[in-house]
Amino acid sequence: MKKAELVAQLEGAKALTSVVSIDNVIALIQQLEEGQAVKPEYSITAKLFDRIVDIVEDAISGMRSRDVVDLDSAEFELDYNNCISLTDISIDTDNIYNEIRDGLENAFDIVDEDEEEVIEAQEQSASEE
Repeated sequence: MKKAELVAQLEGAKALTSVVSIDNVIALIQQLEEGQAVKPEYSITAKLFDRIVDIVEDAISGMRSRDVVDLDSAEFELDYNNCISLTDISIDTDNIYNEIRDGLENAFDIVDEDEEEVIEAQEQSASEE
């Protein structure tokens, strides 16, 4: 049983009665699946991680506000005292994505999967020697 299922069952019990027995709660908690630790797909050094964070920060901080928001999506309303107020505006996620991607591509040597396999084989043979 997952956490969401437990919450749903407790909500269902709550709908039927305002009192949920402690025994029922304990029984449901015991049915919860043990959370398995998710193994990260990649491992990097703290120094490299910090460098990636710096690149992303530089890419975002170098953007002007007009590059971050989608000006065409701006919604306004007229307040009671005849003031125009901005009520909603969308973020231009494509532009932010492209800026971050460009910064990362400029900072790292990107290799395709075939080259990666060759590099890994070379590193493995070098470590065996």
